[in-house]
Amino acid sequence: MSTKSTQEKTEQALNVNESLKGNPDSDQLKLDKTGLPLSPQPTERKDDPLNWSPAFNERLAEAFDITPVEASYELTVFLVFAATGPLLFLPAANTYGRRPLILAASLLAGVTNVVAAYSPSWTGLLVTRAFNGIATGCMTALGPPIICDIYFLHERGFYMGIWALFINNGTHVAPLLGGPITQKIGWRWCFGIPGYIQLGFTAVVACCLPETLFSRRPQNGDTKERSFLDLFLFGSTPARRPIVRRDFTGPFIMLRYLSVLLPAIYYMTCLAYGSVLFAATGSVVYKEIYGFSTIQTGLILSIPLIVGNLIGEAGAGWFIDWLIYLHAKRHGGKRPPEARLDALWFTLLLPIGTIINGICISHSATSSWVGSAFGMVIASVGFQVATTVIYAYCTDCYKSQSVEVSLVLNFSRQIFSGLVSFYALPLAKGIGFQYAWLILGFINIILLLPLVVLRWKGRQIRESAWQKPPVFHDDI
Repeated sequence: MSTKSTQEKTEQALNVNESLKGNPDSDQLKLDKTGLPLSPQPTERKDDPLNWSPAFNERLAEAFDITPVEASYELTVFLVFAATGPLLFLPAANTYGRRPLILAASLLAGVTNVVAAYSPSWTGLLVTRAFNGIATGCMTALGPPIICDIYFLHERGFYMGIWALFINNGTHVAPLLGGPITQKIGWRWCFGIPGYIQLGFTAVVACCLPETLFSRRPQNGDTKERSFLDLFLFGSTPARRPIVRRDFTGPFIMLRYLSVLLPAIYYMTCLAYGSVLFAATGSVVYKEIYGFSTIQTGLILSIPLIVGNLIGEAGAGWFIDWLIYLHAKRHGGKRPPEARLDALWFTLLLPIGTIINGICISHSATSSWVGSAFGMVIASVGFQVATTVIYAYCTDCYKSQSVEVSLVLNFSRQIFSGLVSFYALPLAKGIGFQYAWLILGFINIILLLPLVVLRWKGRQIRESAWQKPPVFHDDI
């Protein structure tokens, strides 16, 4: 019986659509530490990123003479604009680079937070929150593309998890610090302090984040190799081509692909019912039902969620990378993104925790607040796992369109989460927290089921004629 040569086995292990385009003229394939081909293949250029070394609603309501529920609309406005704003600006990230946009967004986020701290009216505050949402949304949506620029396929799960941990925990750390700040020095500093911190962070980004956009076209070798200093200069990345109308419709084009659409629909309920639900209703729930003070409310809306996220990420990022590796070892080096979806079973902790939280609130007369906090921990574990898995899977499926994929996920999750404050409390007061949270939990479970289908048939679906891969930005 004849055996395949080492070269033939290596070529079989490669993802031809992605791996070879980085260095098409090289006969020397670069391997990872396990002996499998790197995906994508790095070039010999030093400016190739793959070659780089590897932070109160009650006080707000009192200040503007509005109800706590109306005060929660501040969060809603932020979420809506965080979803829609990036659609107008991020298409430029594939042409002019990631660095100019993330610097501009960081500066705008800092300035608008500082302005919000001095806003004399409720309307003025909402306006600043709208612009802050746009800026924050841009920075959030740029995270996954930058990770895809810098890291290989087998590394992205781990680093996507680190990014997800900070993105998710930002909203959880805020109440922990916001409660004491609001009570001791005033609610305005809940905007002012983060604003000044953000401005300082902008300076750090300006000095430490180089340009990561890199074209992998074969003729790229004819262009001058950029020095590391060049990557910090504006204009050092020449426009790959003029911005056209398709750049703004790219996110909507990606909606036709089931490996993006179905995860996006599922993930929007993960953020809504695994994080935003507690933030949007907690200030009312824990003040009226449990009689918590502002500081106590901040603690209960922070610590359980932070702990849950930390536990979730302790086993998420590296685990889905290991799943990819395990599949490759068993299937001749093939590393389909669907292998990561095996970790989705852990996301069932999200609806379980949310339901426990609702039951404990409904029985608050006979049970301690500890039970509701325990429910938030469990839900937060599932939410963290879902974030890491969904972003890693979708960007693995369409790496060259990672900006558009990130925009789709960002838009769906922010818009859907922005609606939570409109119906969650009315629904809970109408039928009880345990039944309301039970309904929301089952919605999340039902939307998870299509991803089970993707786990077993996802590759076949992506390779079918009616799901022909997009070709725009195929040089990235």
